[in-house]
Amino acid sequence: MEIDPQIKKATIEYFRSNIYEALAAYSGWKTIVYARYYDVVGKEMADKYARIENYHVNFFIAIEYSFLLSFVILLMHAFDTDDRSYSLYKVEKEKTEAFILNNKEVLDNLFLLRNKFFAHREININNISKNEYTVPPVIKLDLFFENLIRFYNELSVVVDDSTTIFNNALEIKQDIERMFMNLYRGENIRKVDIDVKWLWEENDNKISKKI
Repeated sequence: MEIDPQIKKATIEYFRSNIYEALAAYSGWKTIVYARYYDVVGKEMADKYARIENYHVNFFIAIEYSFLLSFVILLMHAFDTDDRSYSLYKVEKEKTEAFILNNKEVLDNLFLLRNKFFAHREININNISKNEYTVPPVIKLDLFFENLIRFYNELSVVVDDSTTIFNNALEIKQDIERMFMNLYRGENIRKVDIDVKWLWEENDNKISKKI
């Protein structure tokens, strides 16, 4: 059955924001996780990032998980088979099926994460089997996003004669970098304040108490 052109157009419009949000969440997750990797940023910077994250460990655990949850759930919207939901099937079923087949390894992995951990938690998963459901390597996720954006633009140019550049979604990296720097400044100011308070202001050997 032929899909209503208005539904196709609405679907394209929805996934313009959906892919943007998924890419932003992925970029944020990747920035926080890989800031701790020596082989990515070097030992000096990795130790600095890790030290900041350890100062605010509960916050960074929560935000890292939220980014991961967001990009996995959002990505899976594109391939939802429920007739009540937006999905790229509603734009071009055969091409979407071909895209899934060509990106099967990453999508199978993401589907497992969504279905067994994020959309609901499967009872039979124990701590050992959890290791089977890991996030795909970043090099594969980077390529997947490139493929998805290219595929989306191939569809959108037919449906509403438009293409989208999603580079603005990557600006979240700069926001996170500025947050790291501000936290680093704040922690150093806090240390100086503590030193001044207890090693100087409360020190019985300060000059104003000696003369």
